[in-house]
Amino acid sequence: MYLICGACLILGIICLLYYLVITIYAGINTSFAWFWLLAGAGCIVFGLALNYIVKHGIKIPLFIKCIFAAGVFAAASLFIILEGLIISSSSKKADAGADYLIVLGAQVRGTVVSKSLQKRLDAAYIYLTDNPDTIAIVSGGKGSGENISEAEAMKNYLTAKGISPSRIIMEDKSTNTEENIRFSRKLFKKENPKVVIVTNNFHVFRAVKIARKQGIGNVQGLAAPSDIILLINYYIREAAGVLKDFLYGNI
Repeated sequence: MYLICGACLILGIICLLYYLVITIYAGINTSFAWFWLLAGAGCIVFGLALNYIVKHGIKIPLFIKCIFAAGVFAAASLFIILEGLIISSSSKKADAGADYLIVLGAQVRGTVVSKSLQKRLDAAYIYLTDNPDTIAIVSGGKGSGENISEAEAMKNYLTAKGISPSRIIMEDKSTNTEENIRFSRKLFKKENPKVVIVTNNFHVFRAVKIARKQGIGNVQGLAAPSDIILLINYYIREAAGVLKDFLYGNI
């Protein structure tokens, strides 16, 4: 039991250290960073509480132990399944010849694309260069801290790299992945087009599942790399995102 206490304390310290790394590297407002703060504090409190129970010989009823163990097992199993699905799609490469390339938006700081969004756009640029007949749909509205819409920032980035503006359609109203795809779908001129969705590797599984749920049958994901330092944060957050979209009926 003392080993479990020690493991909880060590895990809590690791979570708190990772929280510090995230906030120093990417800022205190980084999405989902709060999870590591809460997880770290929770692990430490649980470890100390468990240590107190063991030291003072406090007896816990068997049925409470069974409920707790079953809950931990169920949560761990669900997490492993979700992460397996996410990771299995994280290295997808799309076939050539897509009619539309949907680039999903991400944070823009003022008018400058974030690192995550830049990686998506760089992957999109390579695909568009190799497939000159493909039309790009850049999808993302204007959020907090953004002086222009994500779609406009993405179009500016791609045109600066040499992609013709005539090949880029802007969808600038969406605020999440489900809206990205639903609003972009309305811009299709062809029936049953071949579609490729560009997003960061951790996000491919959910994006493709949402697209298929919305009736886009001929769709593939194109995985762009992610920031190495924030990778664990992204993958943990994405498991929560997949679960949320499943419960909302989006996938």
